Amino acid sequence: MRRSITKYVVLSFASALLNVLPVLAQLDQSETLKKLMQDKPTLPNQTVQQPGVALESTIDPNNYFVGPSDEIAVNIWMSPPVSANLTVTPEGTLLIPLVGEVHVSDTTLAEAKRRVLEAVRKKYRTPDISVTLVRPRPIVVTVIGNVLNPGIYTLSAVDRANKVIEQANLPVRTAQKETDLAIILEEMSTRNIALRHKDGSEGRVDIAKFLATKKDIWNPYLREGDVITVPRKNMTKDVIAVYGEVNAPGRYEFVQGDSLLDAVQLAQGFQPLAIQDSVEFSRLDPKGEIQTVQYVDVPAMMAGREQNVPLLPGDRIIVRAKVDLREDYRVLIQGEVLHPGMYPITKNQTRLSEVIRNCGGFTQFASLKGAKLYRHSISPREIDLERALSLRGITSPEDSSYYHVETELRLQREVVDVDFDKVFTAHDSTQDVILQSEDNIVVPGVVRTVYVFGQVQSPGHVEFVPGKKIDYYIDEAGGFIEEARQGDVTIIKASTDQWLSPDETKLESGDYIWVPKKPYRPLPYWTNVISQVGTALGAFVGVALVVATVVHH
Repeated sequence: MRRSITKYVVLSFASALLNVLPVLAQLDQSETLKKLMQDKPTLPNQTVQQPGVALESTIDPNNYFVGPSDEIAVNIWMSPPVSANLTVTPEGTLLIPLVGEVHVSDTTLAEAKRRVLEAVRKKYRTPDISVTLVRPRPIVVTVIGNVLNPGIYTLSAVDRANKVIEQANLPVRTAQKETDLAIILEEMSTRNIALRHKDGSEGRVDIAKFLATKKDIWNPYLREGDVITVPRKNMTKDVIAVYGEVNAPGRYEFVQGDSLLDAVQLAQGFQPLAIQDSVEFSRLDPKGEIQTVQYVDVPAMMAGREQNVPLLPGDRIIVRAKVDLREDYRVLIQGEVLHPGMYPITKNQTRLSEVIRNCGGFTQFASLKGAKLYRHSISPREIDLERALSLRGITSPEDSSYYHVETELRLQREVVDVDFDKVFTAHDSTQDVILQSEDNIVVPGVVRTVYVFGQVQSPGHVEFVPGKKIDYYIDEAGGFIEEARQGDVTIIKASTDQWLSPDETKLESGDYIWVPKKPYRPLPYWTNVISQVGTALGAFVGVALVVATVVHH
């Protein structure tokens, strides 16, 4: 009996010891590994992306290729946890203490993680092991072809092909001008760029398609040793066009394999009013003489119910818009009305009286005689063209200068000929004009003064007195000063902004009186005048003598 008990105890102790030994061995290895890593102490929360590397998004392990100098963290989550930041060697391997050497170069990050986990788990039984890319490596790539500065460039392994092309087009020499870059960009292909890796594999970079689809295949991450060849494009032959209700209408470079759906993607998709089920597709024959037109249902193509259309150079796609006349038609009312501000109108229907009624009418201080309706019939983008067209047909310098001033005033704002007093006091319906969008109604307050300025002693407002002449207001302003040109005093009408002489109009409240200054004539001016008069008199005397001699004979 005692022997049986003793045997059972020995066997139980041996079994427990066999179970504990692997754990003790693993703990011993973890202590050794921890000591080996004391020169590079890390914490689990330090194995995230380090600052200083600009990223457009998180890295896709299936698209990122590992290479020398990539920094990778290996974390073994046991008690105590162990973290090791390791750098891929120039030979493309990762040296993991107590585990061994793992080849990871030229593999995707996902494959590199799988290899490291497989190697570590041969030594450690814990299931909680993580492998993380901490810092992407610097790489060296070559750019050749139609760029401003072909050569060798250093980037990060998280940079895409478009990044190095942008760097190759940065001016680096003072002799390089913006015109040089403009020529390069005009001729540079952005859709047919060749990318060759050091292992001999090749791909095509399509920056326009990447921007439209955000698919990595069209603008991949770069690797060390990559060679990028940027060809020239022919925008007269290799071109397709998308017009109408798309977000980015225009011409696009054509590459073999393009389809109608690709073209719609390049144009950044449809706008809300686009007629998507009846898109016009036109194609010329090889001689450029016969055009065929067909209408396609793009949503049906996207759903696979209709076949996608392969494109050829010169194909054109036109997306029509649904008829919708709704717009933000509006007018602005300012000045002496009860509720100034912006008011909606109906195109070619709303009249002036209706809008004034909507804003509550005029205040008691409103001056209907001075009220104006301004219109902007020329869009800002057409002002330069209108300014150039206005210079045609002008002959004399005087007319040209005057017309230029009037044209500039017209381009800033045009005045609509409407008499507010007749509309709202006399109820003259012929003056009740139809408003247009962006019209501006300005109703000034009643001004009971006349403003005198220019060459007078005390320029400023003078109280308006009905029936008083211009001399009264000039005297009230202190009278003329010595430099005043008294014979050229002008009245500026408040209601029309016209410049009139005192004999042509009657002073009203709100008008302006302008007193100009005598021009300054230096001594050389008078000397030149006397010289010219003397020359003219001499010529006249000479002619008179000749005539007298002829008559005498």
